[in-house]
Amino acid sequence: MITVDNPIFFVGAGPGNPDLLTVKGMKILQNADIILYDALIDFEGFEKLNQSADWIFVGKRAGKVSIDQKLIGKLLVNYHQRDKKIVRLKGGDPTIFGRLTEELTVLNENDIQFEIIPGISAGLACAAELNTSLTMRNVSRSVCFVTPAFAEKDNQSWIKSVINCDTAVIYMGGKELEKISSSLLGNNLPTDMPVAIVENATLKSRKTLTTLNKLKSYDLKTDGPVCLIIGNIFDLTNTTLIRDLVENYKHSKDEKISYVA
Repeated sequence: MITVDNPIFFVGAGPGNPDLLTVKGMKILQNADIILYDALIDFEGFEKLNQSADWIFVGKRAGKVSIDQKLIGKLLVNYHQRDKKIVRLKGGDPTIFGRLTEELTVLNENDIQFEIIPGISAGLACAAELNTSLTMRNVSRSVCFVTPAFAEKDNQSWIKSVINCDTAVIYMGGKELEKISSSLLGNNLPTDMPVAIVENATLKSRKTLTTLNKLKSYDLKTDGPVCLIIGNIFDLTNTTLIRDLVENYKHSKDEKISYVA
């Protein structure tokens, strides 16, 4: 039987900026003894919200040494058995590409109660930073969220999703831009399909509008997380969108915006 006392909280940290944490998430965070946090957040900004807690880094970044997923589950169980108030702080929203299922499975196996506090997913934050919508009547009636799976050669599901939706949001693809471009072009997506590249969303972000054909030769400007948004929602002839972005650039020292037309 699952215990009803002292649940473990999975809190969505949002795309990076601590100001985008929900009010409920902030309250839970401030009351925690142990905070297991991901890599894709502004640690110093979040740490200010609870300086008395023990902050334990358990994040993962592509191409870098990271903690084993099974160990994260063990940490959650062990700290709970010691009656600690635990927050598992996940980048973006816990339910989107956050390996949430693996951790919930461990808690269920140990009869530990949990609660999920949603956060702003990176794809939504990127659209907001681009001053645009992911949907538009008669242009984009469907949106998909995918991650490329090049390590699994037979896994083409992400490509099928991108092809069959109006607007595609690709997470964790920053190291695979050439492969993403080639894979989608090889499946007959137009060479001039608009692509928005957002690096470090909400934290000194870099935003670029380009096309699918030119994506393969794009050089990342930062070492932070990258999100791609692909679809005709970004018509590069849309002068209103471009004017708005240029005006924001003129008045911002932190944001960098470019166009690869």
